Amino acid sequence: MQQDDGPAILVLVIFALAAIASAAFMFAIGQAPVYAVAGSVVLLAAGQIAALVAQWLRGRSASDSLANASRMQRTHAHDLEILSARLYDAEARLARPVPNPAEGMMQEIRTLRDSIKELVADLAKPVVPAEMPEPPQAEPQTPPAALNEQLELFLEPVIELASGATTHYRARVNLVDERGGAVPHDALLRKAGDGGIRPALDHHLLALALPVLRRLRNRHPAMRVFVPLGAATLRDKDGLARIAALLEKETDAAGAIVFELPQGDLAGLEPAGIDGLAQLGRLGAVMALSGIALAGLDLASLRQLGVRFLTVEAPVFEAGAGTVDSWTEFSRFAKVMQFQIIASSVATAAQASAATRVARFGYGPYFAPPRRVRPDAGQPATATRIEAA
Repeated sequence: MQQDDGPAILVLVIFALAAIASAAFMFAIGQAPVYAVAGSVVLLAAGQIAALVAQWLRGRSASDSLANASRMQRTHAHDLEILSARLYDAEARLARPVPNPAEGMMQEIRTLRDSIKELVADLAKPVVPAEMPEPPQAEPQTPPAALNEQLELFLEPVIELASGATTHYRARVNLVDERGGAVPHDALLRKAGDGGIRPALDHHLLALALPVLRRLRNRHPAMRVFVPLGAATLRDKDGLARIAALLEKETDAAGAIVFELPQGDLAGLEPAGIDGLAQLGRLGAVMALSGIALAGLDLASLRQLGVRFLTVEAPVFEAGAGTVDSWTEFSRFAKVMQFQIIASSVATAAQASAATRVARFGYGPYFAPPRRVRPDAGQPATATRIEAA
């Protein structure tokens, strides 16, 4: 007997006692009035109906409990299968030899440098018109020694327009050689994208920026570093997995990384790229959309993708001596939705003045050029030094 059966049993006892009382009454008076007999029959029938209903409800409750228990058992069995597979995978990984991370980084740098050298060499070849005759063959000469090229990290200050203080930085990278020649950041990104090595370059730039950011945040906890991210990287599962692994490893500084993605790249993302963007979003990555235009800009959808910064080219703010009204209205709406607006490529005092009415931050040659970062700036034993470019 269960505690929930108490009310039903009490009702049955009441009905039975009432029927017995009716029978005793009829026996005492020595006759059976029709209303008393009918009442007794109704009471007995009501008691049986109540008993059947109570039994049916209890059976239904038990059936639901069994069904829930069966579903939970299947769920637990599925979870155990997943856990077993993970344990098996972990055992297999532990059984494999652990590679040297430093050697892996050096190999990546060598591969990236060789790929960029090939791209630079191809672009440096002279273009000979088809109608021109072939030049005479020169005598074979010993080729010059290869230049020692390396990637150098630069940080461009992002200024808070109201105070004029450096609040954040943008990470840039140049390819330089021992003779002083350099492939600047924008050209390097473009060549890396054309050569299919943009994912490797994005990963390497992030690996350079994270240690420096960690030391910068020791003095400025709210500081962020903006790092470029290409659409090709979002489509590349292996490259994106390496970036995700780096973010999970550097958790103390990864939360202050802001990935910069051009609006044109976001609009042209295929399903694989959208999945990559969602993967970064699940890791808590913050995004900045650069080169934005008002047409077709859905702020609500951008919030769901993790976009928190909107970068606008400073010249669009100007309309003679004033500010474009549409951008002023847009900035108010964006601030309500907690977006931060950045004015990029600020080159003149007029652009800086116009930008203060729309944007909170700004960067460009009017404020300060990118500054070269010493190779050992992110090491714990040294102070972070950002030199003038």
